[in-house]
Amino acid sequence: MEKKVTVKDVAREAGVSVATVSYIMNNRTDQKISNETRKKVLQIANLLNYRPSHAAISLATGKSNVIGVAYQLDPCTPSRNMEINTFVNMMIERMNRLKYDILFVPVTGDEDTVSANRNINAVIAIDLTREQFVNLSEKCFVPVINVDMIVKDDLFYQIYTDYPYLISQATDLIGDDSYLLIDKYANENFLSFITESFPAHRVITLSDFSEEQVKSLSGKKIIVIGTYLALMVYPHLKNSEMAVISSEENLSVLPRSVKVVRNDISKKANLTMNILLNALDRNFEVNHDCRVR
Repeated sequence: MEKKVTVKDVAREAGVSVATVSYIMNNRTDQKISNETRKKVLQIANLLNYRPSHAAISLATGKSNVIGVAYQLDPCTPSRNMEINTFVNMMIERMNRLKYDILFVPVTGDEDTVSANRNINAVIAIDLTREQFVNLSEKCFVPVINVDMIVKDDLFYQIYTDYPYLISQATDLIGDDSYLLIDKYANENFLSFITESFPAHRVITLSDFSEEQVKSLSGKKIIVIGTYLALMVYPHLKNSEMAVISSEENLSVLPRSVKVVRNDISKKANLTMNILLNALDRNFEVNHDCRVR
């Protein structure tokens, strides 16, 4: 069995005393410790999988476990918003079943919001920009589970839909001369990942609904990510052949002529839950980069 990391291990790697590590992990404000030292110790504790004391304090005081969730809805991306809301509701259901509470963590506004929430044991971040992710990760030293985000940092977990795989399935249904119609995604790396298999001139991102832009696709083969987006544009795509990558359970809302590829976000919610629980308990090592098909 792998040896459990101790406070002495953290102190040795950080080049500080055990007392300093203890003060920092227990958020002691009566000790003069520089921000640089505090950040270094917390980062090394995270790297070594040394359990942050915020969770331990919560358990010791008998308070309910609290998981933060950070996301931002965009009024110009209604289809994307519906998927995020569905996913969050799935996570709330799963968390409540295990007696966890969920607390919304704003990604804008007061920069001390996260650090003030001492009872948060972990954070689920959904489709944030790089700037928002960096701001969040630098202010909370608990496990951060990134959903539909590619952060390119081995310290953090990332779980995301394998859209290139789903797009290839849709291409098999209607042909490889298709156009890709999508909502805007906040995470730049994830958006690049989604569109990497398509020539740039055949990718249309609808930040808002443009009727003229959609009409230009009339008669063409279209792959649409999102049921609501498909319903928005379908009336304007006369004689078009359409395949929809859908996360909705009720597909009867789509016209019968539309071909469907299932995006199983319930599977993504289950995987997120399993990785989150393991990140809290440190039972075993898991892959930090998980694609969901």
